[in-house]
Amino acid sequence: MKSYTKARRILRRQAYRVRSISHRLVTGEDWPRVVFIHTVKTGGTSIHNYFKDYLGSSRSGKIMLFDDFLRTEDEAVLIARARKARYVGGHISWTTYQKIRDERTRSFTIFREPYDRLRSLYYYLINMPPGFRGIDTVADIKGYSMREFFAADHKWIDFYANNFLARQFAGSLDVIPRSKEERLKLADAAIKNLSTMDVLGFHDDFEAAFAKIVSMAGLPVPEASPRLNVTMGLLSSAEEREMSKQALNEEMRELAAPLVEADLIIYNHFNKLRCGA
Repeated sequence: MKSYTKARRILRRQAYRVRSISHRLVTGEDWPRVVFIHTVKTGGTSIHNYFKDYLGSSRSGKIMLFDDFLRTEDEAVLIARARKARYVGGHISWTTYQKIRDERTRSFTIFREPYDRLRSLYYYLINMPPGFRGIDTVADIKGYSMREFFAADHKWIDFYANNFLARQFAGSLDVIPRSKEERLKLADAAIKNLSTMDVLGFHDDFEAAFAKIVSMAGLPVPEASPRLNVTMGLLSSAEEREMSKQALNEEMRELAAPLVEADLIIYNHFNKLRCGA
């Protein structure tokens, strides 16, 4: 299997080089640098892997993966590397994106219905195995019920769950809203910034989003997008896998409402535009 994957990547990278040269000869330009501002639990692994298959590994410098948290390198070093890469992806904030972008940069993100994202996040975090990046931040919540998770006074649950989308696109992930007024303010700022991006995709229509994204980067559109479900792969029993697919009931939605209030405003705004409302 490993030898097949390696051979496939070699062929794909060679094909991409030929495609890039042809594009440059015809247009006089290179493909744009593409930045994926990745909200947690929106299908990012599938996208990262596809770009890696065609562009190269992180060691090549052609792709760059980093977050605005849990990083060990100086931000200035990471920004410099990102500005040289062809593809940049990670849980970065709008402020970080502004430091990366230039006239050659194109950007995209994927929206996911906020309650659905929160449910997936819960199952992901309580099942995160040893060795996963970030496990040290949530190792103490393994036995949490969903009720306990939504109501917890826990620094990292708050960070991952509390209106992550709004904070990410308003400016900084470090700003945690504590009131309705603060959440509404974040939502307004995030909508303004998101409106300037090149591709806004939706998790519930991943195939269409994936096609737009890879086309923008000059990559071929696959017959079916290679969509992975990392959370589902962590669940050990069929019962838990089935439970993880069930929508939150009214009690859980009410308990989680403050965690998604700003994110719902943003999601509903762009979903209405998608539907032509």
